[in-house]
Amino acid sequence: MKTKYIIFTAGVYPAQSGQLKNAIIQAINDKYDEIYFLISSEGGNVFEGLAIASLIKALPMKTTMHNVGQVDSVATAIFSSGKERVSNKNASFMFHGVSMNLEKSSLLEQQLKEIYDSSKRLKDDIAKAISSYIGLPVEKIQALMIDGGSILSAEKAKSEGFITDIVEANIPADANITVINNA
Repeated sequence: MKTKYIIFTAGVYPAQSGQLKNAIIQAINDKYDEIYFLISSEGGNVFEGLAIASLIKALPMKTTMHNVGQVDSVATAIFSSGKERVSNKNASFMFHGVSMNLEKSSLLEQQLKEIYDSSKRLKDDIAKAISSYIGLPVEKIQALMIDGGSILSAEKAKSEGFITDIVEANIPADANITVINNA
């Protein structure tokens, strides 16, 4: 089996997301049988994260997600899009609501409502994506995202059905690797 390794230790922002999408498309073009993602991400842009997750879910080959550190925020949606999901023993997952960066200092009531509705929609979109990818009830994912959020250890993530196994990452000596980080 021909496996492409992608190490993604970056935030989910346009530049890094573009690099990740390019690496994925290159793996398809190079006829890999599997993409093995080693991921540790603080999360970031919800639109970018959900688009990457949808792309990974649609891939024609085996995809394995391996949490090698922390998978936080919208990166949990990316992680959940893998057909197989595993984690290092000391890794963790953080779920929380959506934050909005506001440039205006004074807003009308209707503008506040629109911001709230948009934030709620993005949070619901993340929960629905994760639920559909891994088969857990959307209410369970939403519950993880309220009250300041939730952090799951690898053991808890396994018992909750978010991952299938706890194994330490092991990259073969002859692996073809692409690295994407914040640098």
